[in-house]
Amino acid sequence: MIITIGSNKGGTGKTTTATNIAVSLSLNKKEVCLVDADFQRSASRWNQDRNDALIKPSITLIEKHDNVSNTIEDLSKKFDYVIVDVAGRNSREMITSLSVSDILIAPHQASQLDLDTLEELNSQLIKIKDLNPNLKSYILHTMANTNPTVKKNERKEFEEYLLNFPNLNLLHASCYYRKIYRDVMSFGKSVVESSNLSANQEIQNLVKEVF
Repeated sequence: MIITIGSNKGGTGKTTTATNIAVSLSLNKKEVCLVDADFQRSASRWNQDRNDALIKPSITLIEKHDNVSNTIEDLSKKFDYVIVDVAGRNSREMITSLSVSDILIAPHQASQLDLDTLEELNSQLIKIKDLNPNLKSYILHTMANTNPTVKKNERKEFEEYLLNFPNLNLLHASCYYRKIYRDVMSFGKSVVESSNLSANQEIQNLVKEVF
């Protein structure tokens, strides 16, 4: 199975989402390959830190740019899951990855700057589905507000906005704005390997819902 983690906006938590999913699936005894298709190389640096610290399970990672479709199709024959981390823009890597992916997970904050990019993403998916009609497209609410007086309304407004885009399905799972997500990245780890039960459960909920 090929999963692209991508959107047309930077800073939404794509690499954080990709690395956390990769570790969670690996801990469940799945063979996982993480493909870093972003020139910023955030996933590659994370994986190097993980390898240097000898953290198990180790994650297979390769770097690939430009047209990634043939590479990830070949990888999907060897691994249970191929997770592709692409840049936060309308890139060649994102388009070619989606052309052969089974699933798109598009992390977005409930901010106007993020939501403004959904129209472009929706238009891209209409064209891509002409080539890949079985592609499933999900929006993941990331960096959600933890304030009890705010988060309910924030989520409701997000859900209402997405009604305009029937190709984009909002996941029930959310990843909240927690410092632990940033902290573990610096050590090549995932929140499922941390003592933060709330963040751990958020990733477990995401993996259970999608996979």
